[in-house]
Amino acid sequence: MSIIETEPEAIEPPHLPIRVRLAGPRDCEELCDLLDNPAGAREQVLTWLESPGTTLLVAQSEMGLLGVAVLLTRIVPVPGAGAHKVVEVDNLVVRADLRGRRIGRRLLAAAVEWSRQRRAVQVEAVVGDVNRDGRRFYESFGFAAAHDRLVLAA
Repeated sequence: MSIIETEPEAIEPPHLPIRVRLAGPRDCEELCDLLDNPAGAREQVLTWLESPGTTLLVAQSEMGLLGVAVLLTRIVPVPGAGAHKVVEVDNLVVRADLRGRRIGRRLLAAAVEWSRQRRAVQVEAVVGDVNRDGRRFYESFGFAAAHDRLVLAA
C-alpha cells in the first residue's frame, strides 16, 4: 500500500473521511495555518519542503489539511555492519479544533508505514520531559524510551 494512495478513513464525530498523502509546495499556506507561530511559519514550512531528507505527510479531508507529520531521514553508521536508515518524527501537528479524533494516530501509522517501505530500521520521536501528553501518545502507539543518545546544546 502506498502512503499516497491510502484508503480514506472516517473519524468521529462527525464522520470525516481523511486520507494521508505526501505534501508539496501547493500545501504551503495550509501548512502554515497548522503551526503555532504564524510569524515564522512560512520560513519553517519552506525549509521543510526544500530540505533533502525531510518528508511531510499530511492528513487531508474535504475541510483541507487536518494535520502534518514531519519526517527526517538519516543514515546512521553501524560499526562492522555498514549503515542503517533511521526516520525521526520531528514534528506531528493536528489542527487544534480536531484533536482527539485519532488524526494524529492516523498520521503516525502512515509515517511508520512510509518508513518501513523505505527500509528504515527504526522510527524515533524525540519528546521533551515536559510534554507528557506527547510522551503518552507515542507510548500508546508502541514507542519505548531509549537512552542511547548523548546531546550537547550548540
